[in-house]
Order: sequence, then C-alpha cells, then structure tokens
Amino acid sequence: MNECEASADWQQTVYIFSGDQGEGKTSFLMRVLADLESAGVRVRGIAAPGHLRDGFRSGFSVLDLVTGTSRELCSVTPSSNCERHGMYYFRSEGLSFGCRALSPAMPGTADLFVVDEVGRFELKGAVWAGCIDLLVGKSHPPMIWTVRRFLVDAVAERWPETRQVVVEIGSASYAAVARDIMETVRAYRSVVGGGAP
Repeated sequence: MNECEASADWQQTVYIFSGDQGEGKTSFLMRVLADLESAGVRVRGIAAPGHLRDGFRSGFSVLDLVTGTSRELCSVTPSSNCERHGMYYFRSEGLSFGCRALSPAMPGTADLFVVDEVGRFELKGAVWAGCIDLLVGKSHPPMIWTVRRFLVDAVAERWPETRQVVVEIGSASYAAVARDIMETVRAYRSVVGGGAP
C-alpha cells in the first residue's frame, strides 16, 4: 500500500492529555511514553519540562524525544534574540530545535508523534502551530498533545481534521492509556505496512 492509499484509509488520531497547569501533564506523558517505548514504539517529537525558581514557574526546556538532547525554550528572563509570548521570552535556538524535532518523519520510521504542549500560543498561530499544521496536513502517525483543561475545546476546534481522544490525567491509568495507544499504533502500522511491536 502506498502513502496516498494510507492517507485515505487511516483515521488520524490525536490523544489529548488534559490537565490543569502544574497538575503533571508532562510527568504523566513521560510515564506513558516509557511503557510504549519499552514495547518497541518509535516515538518522535518533543517534551517540555518546566523549571521553578523560588516556587514559581520560571521557564521551560524543549527535549527531543529521539535524541534525548534538550535546549532552553523560554524563560521569564529576557535575553537577546528572543521573542515574547505572554510572560515568557522564547529563545530562537530553542524554537528552531523544537521545530526540527517535530519535522515530519519518513514513512515507516515513526509510530507516534508527541507535542508537549499545545496551548494559547499555538491557538494564536505561534510557537508550535506551524509544525502542527504541517503534521496534521500529512498522513501522520498517532499523536499525543498535552493541553490545559480549559483549552481542550479550543484546540479541538482549531485542528478538527483529526479523531481526538481526551485523556483526563487526574483519573486515568498510565497502563490503560498506554494499552489504548498501543492498539492505535498497531492499527496505524497495519495501514502503512510496518510490523506490529
């Protein structure tokens, strides 16, 4: 089956990990990814662990989930060659690094894409919005997006092309979510011709 046929048959699925600010969306994500990677799932994309200073959120790093390398993404502290969104100053190097990690994969080389997180900046067309538009416009593997609870409906409306499964991290089981995503990965692999893990 070629890629065009796969595009016609595959129902693009996005798992939205929903929670409040500071509730642990990234921690929940990393736990689920550990289970999936141990089962042979090939993961691409980014995670964005946060940093605290004096008990307050001071910024985020961006982690490439393939290489394990990271860069500073944004900080409350301004610096040269940065762009401001809300209270944060985004480093151009961090944005470029994240976009490279989110570039579409060659067919058959990735089972799952991750974007941590999709929020108010993306809804305004900034930060990862262009990367997401590019991924959604292609025949992509299943994806996981982390989204603050109050933005879930807006994010779903912004990218309506996908089948969206909302996971409330406060009540969900790591293992059950990983099993569900594993089944979706197997379905995707059967469409594009990859072997099931």
